Amino acid sequence: MTAKGRDNRPTLTLKGAGFTPEFRSLLNKAAKKTGKTQAEFAAEVLAAAARRALSDSNPQDNPPDNPPPATVQQLEDMRAAVQAADLKAEETRKTVQDLAQKVQQLAEASARRGLWQRISGR
Repeated sequence: MTAKGRDNRPTLTLKGAGFTPEFRSLLNKAAKKTGKTQAEFAAEVLAAAARRALSDSNPQDNPPDNPPPATVQQLEDMRAAVQAADLKAEETRKTVQDLAQKVQQLAEASARRGLWQRISGR
């Protein structure tokens, strides 16, 4: 026989370093925002994450220390963009170097001309 008001629903207790007061506050705010209790919100989110983990792939195919495929793709895209920027920077450096060399040559040629030649532009 159960006592009046006693809750006989199954419970789950989670303990760990990640379950800080800040985490509990975050969980509470998210639950309130969605109009659910903390337990309802946590159960829904955990069930969705568990289904995703089970349906995505075999854990041996994607160990926990490997980033998700979307993250790998983003990193590859960023690497390609950085390489393209490096190539463009190298081209710009070469162009500036060529222009600096031409300015140097013009300055040297101008210095060799006499005063009258510089004034008259000959």
